Amino acid sequence: MINTDFSNSYIAASALNKANTEAGTAQQRISTSQKINTAKDDPAGYARAIKLKSYIGSYSKAIDNINSGVTLVQSVDSSLSQVSEILTKMRELAVQAAGESNATTRATYQTTFSSYLTDLSSVVSQTTYNGSSVMDGTTASVDVQTGIDSGSTKTLTFSNMSSGASGLNISGVDLSTSTATASTGITTLDTAITTATSYMTTIGAYEDSLSFSSELNNQNIQNKQSEYGSIMSADLAKEATNLAAAQIRQSSAAAMVAQGNLMNRELVGYLLRAYTG
Repeated sequence: MINTDFSNSYIAASALNKANTEAGTAQQRISTSQKINTAKDDPAGYARAIKLKSYIGSYSKAIDNINSGVTLVQSVDSSLSQVSEILTKMRELAVQAAGESNATTRATYQTTFSSYLTDLSSVVSQTTYNGSSVMDGTTASVDVQTGIDSGSTKTLTFSNMSSGASGLNISGVDLSTSTATASTGITTLDTAITTATSYMTTIGAYEDSLSFSSELNNQNIQNKQSEYGSIMSADLAKEATNLAAAQIRQSSAAAMVAQGNLMNRELVGYLLRAYTG
């Protein structure tokens, strides 16, 4: 009889401890909105969640890199638009000079042309990346890390848009010597305009490609966040139910522990009276 009473008390105490633990777990999950708060809750799930979190952060950094690349490409694109406008004005001068028999007037055209050359050089030199020009041949290419894996890069190759022979080759255009040299200048400028507009197409393709990579990374972030949430996020309704059930068991077990303690004290008192009686 004594062993049975003590055994029942022990069972009730164990049930109370379990209910306390379950209630504490439910309360923690409700307060943090996470079903995994420490590695012991789910070692495999916790490890996977940590890895997913690192992926999400890495994709975000890749997007930052892409945005820097897009800013660079847009800067080059804007500068190319200015270069094209300058080249168009230069060609108009060449056409005027080719139809002008007056040498003095052609010399005036040449002066204006030289001014345009200065403007073009200014545009080219001011389009920079990390302090170096990307339009005068100084920086031939830039690698943009577009993904989270080693080698996930896109190389942006930049053309030389300076006026010299290694670039657009227009610095030697002569509008003043004769109408023939001015006519030759028209051909030279046509080639330069074709080069610039073709390069604009390349730059536009770079921007499209970078934008696609950014969208892909954003989609990857959403997917990883969804997976992370499925592992870590607590079902609050379920946890609220678990808490209520645990609290009921707490009350019941606590009552049984108290009753068991009372019965054991009564039994011990009875035995002592019988022994001393």
